[in-house]
Amino acid sequence: MTNPIDLESLNVEELLALSQNAQQLIEQKKHQRLYDAYVQFEQIAEESGCSIDDILAAGEVLEKKRNIKYRNTQNHEETWTGRGRKPTWLVDALEAGQSLEDFEV
Repeated sequence: MTNPIDLESLNVEELLALSQNAQQLIEQKKHQRLYDAYVQFEQIAEESGCSIDDILAAGEVLEKKRNIKYRNTQNHEETWTGRGRKPTWLVDALEAGQSLEDFEV
């Protein structure tokens, strides 16, 4: 890094200008970072013979499956991630004396 700026020696206008310039640079760097990531993503998609949409759709399905922590033993389509309100099937089972561990995936 270069020499640090003595902020105390700057007046209000200079500080505002510095702040605005810094904000513009931050936005440019964020945009460049996203662009670079997108280019890498395109390359991965091309190398795998898929489209970016295919990869994103597969990712959504995998993410949902990965996040499931509990499954209804009576109906395997009913699941819960462990976040938010407990589903009715789980509340009923817990009230009936079953433990949460009985439903862990």
